[in-house]
Amino acid sequence: MPIKTQSCWITLCYLIAAGIFLDGAIVSHAEEMAEGIAFATSIQGSVQIEDAESHSTQPKLHDTLILNACTIKTGKNAHIYLSLSNGMGIGIGEKSTILFETFAQKPFTNKRERLSYEPSRSILSIRLIDGDLAVVSNNLSPLSEARIFLPTGELQIHSATCIIQYDDMGAQISAYSGLITYKYPDRKQRELIIEPQSIRISPQSAVLGEVTEHMTLSSLPKAIEQFAQATQHASTRVFFKAGHNGHPPRPVLIASPDQLNQAVKRPYEFNQ
Repeated sequence: MPIKTQSCWITLCYLIAAGIFLDGAIVSHAEEMAEGIAFATSIQGSVQIEDAESHSTQPKLHDTLILNACTIKTGKNAHIYLSLSNGMGIGIGEKSTILFETFAQKPFTNKRERLSYEPSRSILSIRLIDGDLAVVSNNLSPLSEARIFLPTGELQIHSATCIIQYDDMGAQISAYSGLITYKYPDRKQRELIIEPQSIRISPQSAVLGEVTEHMTLSSLPKAIEQFAQATQHASTRVFFKAGHNGHPPRPVLIASPDQLNQAVKRPYEFNQ
């Protein structure tokens, strides 16, 4: 995959080296972490969350969710958008099955509260069984780890906005911003997917360590870009305040600019 500038190569080498180092560093600090939380910013249609004991619930708009070892399933014409306490946005499209294997985050103080970057470090592990998944991680800490497991490989998410789609034909991976690393099943070979790129990898080509097809983002359906934009919006809808005494952070919904700019219902006039 060609990279145009030397600075890009330097950045890529740094990110890959950091990822290799953090594989061990993050695990060593896992015992300091608590369960991360997710906040549902948008829900449409049939969405079910099944926990490790196979208990199923229907999430509601603005629910605060703990997703460790939980599977989310969406029906036809359904979706759910989540804002995570590590600053990430997650979008799940229709007829999708997603397993949140792990979401843990180191507790943070109110001095670390920020909208511009993750206030601590976290570990996120998601398994895409089938369907459409959007991930926005623009504010993720470089000390954190975010991985998406597919039936035919693994994705390491850096600072990126991406769409991952999986069905019987294989995986379609599209980078709308940033960088994603795809690792083949043997974990010895990898692909660096840099914006604006999209690749398709079939089950057969995954075994061979080859990309089935390279595509441009402009050749993809407009709905995929809109999916990425909606997830980006979800990632900015919530501000997470620090929890007290090691408790989980508390979500605060941020009003959209359109709501703030509404006309005053009862204007007042002052006469001098």
